[in-house]
Amino acid sequence: MLRKDGVIALTTTPRYNLATLNPDEHSATTLPQHSKALLWTFVAAIIAIHVFFLWSVRSGIKRGDPDFTVFYTAASMLRHGLGHQLYDPRAQQLAQAEFTQNLDIRRGALPYIHPPFEALMFLPLTYFPYAQAFLLWNVLNLGMLFGMGDLLTRWLPSLQRFSVVEFVLLSLAFFPVFANFHQGQDAILLLLVVSLSFRALGRDADSLAGCWLAFGLFKYHLILPLALILVVWRGRKFFSGFAAISLAELAISCALVGWRGVVQYPSYAWRVVSQPAFGGIPPRQMPNLLGLLGGWFSVGASGWLLPGVVGGCSLALMIAVAGLRNLVFDKERLRLGLACAVITALLVGYSTNSYDLSLLIVPLAIIFKYSFRADSRQLFEKMALLLPVTPLLISPLWFFLWMGFQRINVMGFFLVWWVYAIRSELLRLKKSESKLHSGVRLEAHA
Repeated sequence: MLRKDGVIALTTTPRYNLATLNPDEHSATTLPQHSKALLWTFVAAIIAIHVFFLWSVRSGIKRGDPDFTVFYTAASMLRHGLGHQLYDPRAQQLAQAEFTQNLDIRRGALPYIHPPFEALMFLPLTYFPYAQAFLLWNVLNLGMLFGMGDLLTRWLPSLQRFSVVEFVLLSLAFFPVFANFHQGQDAILLLLVVSLSFRALGRDADSLAGCWLAFGLFKYHLILPLALILVVWRGRKFFSGFAAISLAELAISCALVGWRGVVQYPSYAWRVVSQPAFGGIPPRQMPNLLGLLGGWFSVGASGWLLPGVVGGCSLALMIAVAGLRNLVFDKERLRLGLACAVITALLVGYSTNSYDLSLLIVPLAIIFKYSFRADSRQLFEKMALLLPVTPLLISPLWFFLWMGFQRINVMGFFLVWWVYAIRSELLRLKKSESKLHSGVRLEAHA
């Protein structure tokens, strides 16, 4: 507005809140005292359920039932100079027969379908008996969770109201993290790698972020979609770092299994994951788009229709999220975008399992920080971001869908809803900013 002395006063109307658009980095994340009591009571109850379940299946763990068996098998084969036979089902069965007790029940060995270079990481554990190696690996997983707690509180300072120990306890109450410990899987390692990459992105170290993310290619079905989105957002520097480490991992794999093993690996892995008879996961147990769309009927009866529909939906989702490039230009919105990208990667990943959803720790931390920042007053926007993820936090629901209903794919619906909610919030912020700038310009010319 133009004052009588000729000075232009750039004032804004009360309905526009700059703090909401760019909240303070160190805004407090607070919970009422009674809410904290309820939270920790819930967490303690869920952890007790998880511990009880692990204790009840301890005999199965000792005889080699968990997925950790495949890592131990592959690493043992490398240790004994059998890298060239790493993807030979017969050789895997002979290796597993030395430390497992239920090959007949499984109708064969649990197949190792991860890239060769990952087996190298587990090689030191083969110097211990299987049960001790399983326990040691989970101790390392627990250590990585503590590292994650420190990393996330540094990356998201407003989460410092939670101690690292509290972060670990909250994580242990999350069913996918429990599933990772139950199976001796590598999802927590992937979570750490992705978090290191995102922290580098927050410091504009794009090349380093690409390097960190490429270390997660042992789960390439999740990392490649995520990397593609980030290449669109960040460009050449991110791609160069990602490509450098990827080539190094390819060279290591060639040294371990030879060129022939590397060339044969894609067809071997596809045969396993696409056919439950060979060890693949039935779509009804996948919390992704494949499970959501194809987990309700026999996959074989659909022919190429289901893969075509899933492929089309995956492509559309990738384009929609990659198209957020112009909306993730500051730290707060970049974090929201990264949360959206992680969930998208889990949805489009072909063989996403329940423990892979441990990656949701990062979106959960981001959304919690964003929704409970001190200046957040819009209850509707807050609930819109939190409601989709609420069912994912209820461990008894996971147990029912896993062991009772046998439909983990139901969780894919909530992931799609969550992506939509986060993307809508980014678009809302853009619209609010446009209104704000329009208001400033109008009053400047008044």
